[in-house]
Amino acid sequence: MKLDKLLVALIAAGLATMLLSASAHSGGLAFDAAGNLFERGKDSIFKFTPDGKKSTFVSGLSTYGVYNLAFDAAGNLFVADEDSHSILKFTPDGKKSTFATGFNPSGMAFDDKGNLFVADQEHSIFKFTPDGTRSTFANDLSTVGGKGFRTNSMVFDRSGNLLESDDRGQRIIKFSPDGTQSAFASGVRGDLAFDGARNLFVADHVSRSILKFTPDGTSSSFTVDVSSTSPDKKWEFVGGEEPRILEAGTNQVVLGISEGRGEIVWAPDSKRFGFNYSVHGRRGYTFESVAFYELRGDKWIALHSLADDVSEGSQLVGPLKEHLPKKFNPQDCSSNSDVLELREWTDASTAILYAPCYRPNSDKVKAAFLFTLKFDDAGNWKIIKTHQMSQKEIEKKDAGEDVSGLGQTTKQEELSADASFRDADRHLNEVYNALRGRLSPPERDRLRKEQLAWINRRNAAVQVAKGNAEGNPTHAGDGDVTKMTLARAAELEKRLKKAK
Repeated sequence: MKLDKLLVALIAAGLATMLLSASAHSGGLAFDAAGNLFERGKDSIFKFTPDGKKSTFVSGLSTYGVYNLAFDAAGNLFVADEDSHSILKFTPDGKKSTFATGFNPSGMAFDDKGNLFVADQEHSIFKFTPDGTRSTFANDLSTVGGKGFRTNSMVFDRSGNLLESDDRGQRIIKFSPDGTQSAFASGVRGDLAFDGARNLFVADHVSRSILKFTPDGTSSSFTVDVSSTSPDKKWEFVGGEEPRILEAGTNQVVLGISEGRGEIVWAPDSKRFGFNYSVHGRRGYTFESVAFYELRGDKWIALHSLADDVSEGSQLVGPLKEHLPKKFNPQDCSSNSDVLELREWTDASTAILYAPCYRPNSDKVKAAFLFTLKFDDAGNWKIIKTHQMSQKEIEKKDAGEDVSGLGQTTKQEELSADASFRDADRHLNEVYNALRGRLSPPERDRLRKEQLAWINRRNAAVQVAKGNAEGNPTHAGDGDVTKMTLARAAELEKRLKKAK
């Protein structure tokens, strides 16, 4: 039974009851009144009984368009199908009908009167009475978020107010029963659910955390995903607009990270971490860099970072120039070549940084470098090695494979013995590259980071599968990675289809 980790955390904390009402759901997950969990798959909807027994509730659905699920009080399951631009209705015994059509649905929620509210990706929220009569509840929502409107979660509170998560605007909007809009919270997005005490929980998949809002709007961190916890389990990272380090198991903030939204990479001894983030420099100049932090006693302090040495121009032209091969001219790189990313820590005092050089007016990587940084006991670091990646390594990285140094961080060659995996991986690379070719440079960069994060999750899942396997752990890892790779390829195929 593979569930969303954030929802699992809610369930484990005893908050599953807040999801049992018809008005509460979590995107592609929904509970019915009997406590059965329904989950959307690739082209099916699966049902899990409270004791974890799995069955297929319905199959043969749209391969790419099925998203949100929601139950009404009578136990009928409603499904938002983007491909057919409709809302599908399934009776408890699985009988299918089309409830509404002619728009592009995303988030859905029922109020206590049985009315269904559906967010349309064209910046509106529609209201459907139980007999299917449609009206417009809210309109022109693009002005709320500023950069378009996209929601995957909506929920009602006890007073009949509708709260929805605007993913693109990164805020939660509150609608009174008459449709009046107000901002409930900013800098946060994700799946929404209320508990019995009227506290709102937000599962933010970007920061990998669950935030809690009391009825008066006071926010706190409820829990964070284990992948953001330090290896020694003493510290927890909460991302978002105001990233911070907490003392594990508490809401005690021990460090506020001033750089803003970004991603953390822990050193193996939990005494240092790197923070990959966007730097907004002079004259609107923006680049990707790394900030370093170190634990001194019981306090976290900021160390000298490469971004401290940059005023304008590429980091390859500035602080890294002296460590580049003499025959390489960083001036030949395009303006996109301002990316520096911490890839991994090889030990407690050694970090590997990745820096690409893009061809002018192109998204193709002309050259790429891996810099090895060594830290001393005082927190000072220096570059001790530069590795220029071969064209083969560059191509692998563009295809989404995790390359660091002369070898891959995951022993991919052990997995390649399975022919089905090779075919799946080849297909994923083809889809990935096709999608990249249809995106803008900033979108390509976001896709690259997303793909690397997915690879880390896949590698971790493989190790878990091997550890739990009996008999042939390598075969178990091959099977698991093949399934994940096929699922990832299908996900990117869907996005490629929409990008055409």
